[in-house]
Amino acid sequence: MMYIKKNEDKTLGEEIGSYKSLNLLVTAFLIGLGIYVVSQIGALFLTNEAYGPIIEGGNASKLLITDLMFLFLSLGIIVLLTKGNLTQSGLNKPIGELKWGVIIGLGLVIGSIASIIIIITGASGNPVLYDLGIREKVLLIWFLASISEEIFVRGLLQGYLNPLEGLKISIGEQNVSYPVIFSAMFFGAIHLPLIFFGADLITVSVIFLMTTTLGYFAASLREKHRSILPSIGIHVTTNIGGTMLGPIVYAILIGSI
Repeated sequence: MMYIKKNEDKTLGEEIGSYKSLNLLVTAFLIGLGIYVVSQIGALFLTNEAYGPIIEGGNASKLLITDLMFLFLSLGIIVLLTKGNLTQSGLNKPIGELKWGVIIGLGLVIGSIASIIIIITGASGNPVLYDLGIREKVLLIWFLASISEEIFVRGLLQGYLNPLEGLKISIGEQNVSYPVIFSAMFFGAIHLPLIFFGADLITVSVIFLMTTTLGYFAASLREKHRSILPSIGIHVTTNIGGTMLGPIVYAILIGSI
């Protein structure tokens, strides 16, 4: 009888644990989706010609508003959820030794490969970048987008899922935690709507694969070092690779430089 009782308790505990895990994952997804939708609608509303526009339209303005809303909404929710304990969301100094050379190099490679594939395939590319000058790319894409998206996805959402770090899935020889998988997939998924903003299927597919890959490494760094600073680092360098280094490398390879 004691043996049977023990098994029943274990089964019940597993069921409760599974329910809590699913609840956390669904809640994180809904929080992330809510922030994404509110930020996109807010940017469209504020730059819509039918309303003035309240703010001068164009891709630069839409990017600026979207990323600022990502940033401030995420920070606000982080403060509420953690009661001001920002270290739970990785807003602190990294723990352990950081190999910045590897982080920077990996980011540049990820971004450059994606950019070169888009050029080689003759895809249309990211329409968000069409009318941005170098100064706007540096400020909005390299830095503001990298920082705001990392605070949003790796800080808020992955931080919310910290209790699930002990749950892992084997992928090849790697044991990857639920928060890392969620963080990578969610980050890739929020780039899929580019299809509705004029990007072709090849561009969207390449960007999805690139951002999911970036998301995996950024999430792994955030989990390992308990900080989003290395995540921001690899995000910045990936954007540099995608918007500048990739096209330069391709031009060198074909002999146009």
